[in-house]
Amino acid sequence: MAVLGVRVRLGAGGTVDDVRALKTWLEREEPLAELLSEKKLSIEAQTSAEATKGRLGPDLELVLKVLGDVVTIASLTEYTARAVKTWTNNRRRLQGGDPQPQIRPLDTDGE
Repeated sequence: MAVLGVRVRLGAGGTVDDVRALKTWLEREEPLAELLSEKKLSIEAQTSAEATKGRLGPDLELVLKVLGDVVTIASLTEYTARAVKTWTNNRRRLQGGDPQPQIRPLDTDGE
């Protein structure tokens, strides 16, 4: 199973606006912004493959896909985790609640 990127899924407290805000935040984080500008990374919001029946909130997730052999998945995961943690702390401070984002590798099957 080859890893192609990182998946970020918000927990039960997340909203569609949170998904949009987090995507914007990730696009502006320096290491990720650089990879995006060099077209070596893409960040897409998509319907979650793990939609939970009866779950309130969005069944959306962000998928960060590596478009070249320029970054290790470990580095991408680290950059993403750091940015998501900062975003989560800011959101909690400004809006309350805790969407509890989950970060995990994205394999060749998109899972």
